[in-house]
Amino acid sequence: MDEVVARIEQWMQQKGMAAPDLAKALDMNRSTVVHIMNGRNKPSLQFIINLANHDPEIDLRFLLTGRRSPTLSESSGPSEVMVETKIVERIKEVNTGKNTMIVLNGDGTYKSFVEQ
Repeated sequence: MDEVVARIEQWMQQKGMAAPDLAKALDMNRSTVVHIMNGRNKPSLQFIINLANHDPEIDLRFLLTGRRSPTLSESSGPSEVMVETKIVERIKEVNTGKNTMIVLNGDGTYKSFVEQ
């Protein structure tokens, strides 16, 4: 947990904030934040949530684990996702009074199955 506090302190230095400034920004009790930063108390989930709400660009994965979050370009998946939408122009109307299931195929064709 000391590593988490050290990373929070590092973030505070980058932002030019002291513990009282952070307490005011997070709308928290000054003594609570000071105790967290001095190691007397552990940061609560609410403290982390308040920190994330205060700075939406903060990397919570790094803050909590010391590892950077992968960026979109670093992810293992394809860099561009292609979504293809095909519209079935007409589906034959089936009025049998029974349950009907229609399966749409990727090539635009379909099959209907009527409950027996």
